Amino acid sequence: MYTPFTSRHFTQHIDPQSGMKYAVLSTHVAPIQQGFYFVNSGYSDDGRYLWFYCAFPPAAGHSLGVVDFLTDEVRHFPDTKGSGWFIDPQTGNAYWGCSQGIFMRTPHPEDKPVQIAKLPEFCRKAGVSGAGTHLTFTPDRKEIVADLQTPFGSSIGSFDIATGEYTEWYRTKPGVPYNHVQVCPTNKDLCMAANEYTFDPKIGDYVPPPRENGIYPRLQLIGRDGSRTMLPPVRDYATHEWWAPNGKSVYYCNNQIIARNPLDGSEGELICDVPIEGGAGVWHAFCTQDEKYFILDGSWPYGELSWWRGCESMVRFYNAETKKIVSLITRNPIVNGWSPENPSTYHIDSHPRFVLNDTLVTFTTTMQGRVDLGVAEVQQLIDATK
Repeated sequence: MYTPFTSRHFTQHIDPQSGMKYAVLSTHVAPIQQGFYFVNSGYSDDGRYLWFYCAFPPAAGHSLGVVDFLTDEVRHFPDTKGSGWFIDPQTGNAYWGCSQGIFMRTPHPEDKPVQIAKLPEFCRKAGVSGAGTHLTFTPDRKEIVADLQTPFGSSIGSFDIATGEYTEWYRTKPGVPYNHVQVCPTNKDLCMAANEYTFDPKIGDYVPPPRENGIYPRLQLIGRDGSRTMLPPVRDYATHEWWAPNGKSVYYCNNQIIARNPLDGSEGELICDVPIEGGAGVWHAFCTQDEKYFILDGSWPYGELSWWRGCESMVRFYNAETKKIVSLITRNPIVNGWSPENPSTYHIDSHPRFVLNDTLVTFTTTMQGRVDLGVAEVQQLIDATK
């Protein structure tokens, strides 16, 4: 079977400053090709399929493409347009949400999408256009957990894959957005949600959620029984969270740091402090299964701006055992004529994450002068930070 380093569809690159090697998907089935958002992996566990996001400017939104490393073919599936995509690691099948509900399709072009569930009736009547920010399987693989954004508040719940039935776990008050819902990897009855920013038309910008009992309320744990628990973040801020692989704690970013809150009620702890010279700090991060290594992205400053969508960015690796950092991508350049006045609308942040049993990292890069999918081997990063 082929790999990103032997496939004819990938081009090999070396970062000019750090010397780290990576492969870029240089065969294009879409003008913009990106790695998955860091919450979900685009890889199947057997290494055969690597799915990626596709965009076709000026059309809004994304659909999916896939690399088949057994046949060394690349395909685009326009019928996958929607949101919340995730890949079944056992089968390589893709799942996503749209205004019609939850769908699945295989990587095989002769197959058609299969509807797993319809949106609940109260969503259909309200004209809800999507089904989930980042869909996730429950650990028993019997349900898909989602957040549904409605005029009546954010509905958090699960779709039964066999029956399509939706079970609501929790609903916020109208105008209080909970999104980025992710089910616990070890507990099918627990998920986390992000109390998100809201748009204030009076000032024409997004504003953070109001504090709850003096605490910044980003980190919310939701139980199937309707319970809600808020985690107080380290240094009073949190963004771009993910589950620890063992389900015992929640990781998140906070400007220059990565922090972790255990679920046992003990205080949160600082994991690492990563200097991002003048930029917006750590955007997104992810850890290996043993929680020894971290991959993260961040921005380079642009005049007085710490970031804007499409700005120069970086991807870095942090070794928690040695406390050393190495750049995988030192500087992703600005492309497509994007600027603070004309930013990208396609959320092209690098979004790095470990995949394929922590042997590889996938990410989005602009090093070839366009938006591309990148893949790198992890061992070189470990060796560089010993």
